[in-house]
Amino acid sequence: MPSSVELFAGGGGLALGLQMAGFHHHVLVEFDGKACRTLRINGQNHGVWVPDAVIDADIRQAHTAISDRVSADIDLLAGGPPCQPFSLGGIHAGEADGRNMFPAALDTVRLLRPKVVLFENVPGLLRSSFEPYFNYISDQLAEPTVLARNGESWSEHWARIKRPSRARRSLRYRVGRQVILAADLGVPQMRRRVFLVGIRDDLDIQWQPLEMDHSEDALLHAKFGDGSYWQAHSSDPEVKRLLRYGPPTPTTARARRLGDVQTSDGALQKRWRTVRDALRDPEPLPSPIDGRQRGKWSGHIGIPGARAYPGHTGSDIDLPSKTIKAGVHGVCGGEAMIRFTDGSLRYMTVRESARIQGFPDWYNFEGPRSTAMRHIGNAVAVPVARAVGEHLRRITGL
Repeated sequence: MPSSVELFAGGGGLALGLQMAGFHHHVLVEFDGKACRTLRINGQNHGVWVPDAVIDADIRQAHTAISDRVSADIDLLAGGPPCQPFSLGGIHAGEADGRNMFPAALDTVRLLRPKVVLFENVPGLLRSSFEPYFNYISDQLAEPTVLARNGESWSEHWARIKRPSRARRSLRYRVGRQVILAADLGVPQMRRRVFLVGIRDDLDIQWQPLEMDHSEDALLHAKFGDGSYWQAHSSDPEVKRLLRYGPPTPTTARARRLGDVQTSDGALQKRWRTVRDALRDPEPLPSPIDGRQRGKWSGHIGIPGARAYPGHTGSDIDLPSKTIKAGVHGVCGGEAMIRFTDGSLRYMTVRESARIQGFPDWYNFEGPRSTAMRHIGNAVAVPVARAVGEHLRRITGL
């Protein structure tokens, strides 16, 4: 089983998905003590990783502890360096923000010299204002032994990295990147993230883009073509009411697109999954009750007071959810609301939000709702992490 070390493990989305892909975590580093408790509890109760793997520390002070735990050549170093400096919801300070953990992550690459490096972050890194710095990060990963000099700016360091050199460098990576929309991999969420992948040069392997296997076109066809979407939810009382007057009809724009889909010679992919799908699979969740735990599902507690306001209108139940966010100033309510076909709204429970992110129902989040939602919103969607991990294993032979 290939070995891995994970940085900035948070609530465990990336770690769980990579574990499902067959990686064995020697170390999970996380600074947030409540997130560490979630990691340890799930490790203890479900054996997804040993509780001793969790290191509760700032990565900038954790290298000695990591070295003490890692005695063999590490196959994978993974992590999502904190994204607030680059997020559309953040304060846009970028490389000058004290929460920018890419330098510490790259120091860990130099320490461990793993065969493969996987970093995940928000697509805001590719905006014109931040893309030069992201390219600098990519080039640092490609040439990690070219260290910054005292007093050297990042742009000066970047220029020196790019300068042709005949020197034989002891550590190099072949670097690729891919932006992935979670819905295109079967996650019921419009969550877009960028993955930066480095494969150690001596392996003589290039990153190959992961192919997507779900599509909006297939969902349109299932709704307004053959009706299989509604048939799959025919036992849902809301769907029964909706179908009382006949199948729903598409908007003009969607009708045109549906026509293109139906006349295309190409085979349809699997359809996008929706919020309604998440509420049903792997088994139906009962409607939540405000302030009370409902049934056997941890975190399935209703929250009153959902309302729409400009920019926060909730997630249509018959589409993939908007991106579940952690939020700089707390949980963003608009993305964590469900909008039903009659226009009514309610907040998603913690369990429903976890399902939207692909966490299995047995995976529990420690702490109050605000803490759990922050950890869920910061996580990598579990099925995306698994798909990327399995793809890495296929192309590298790990």
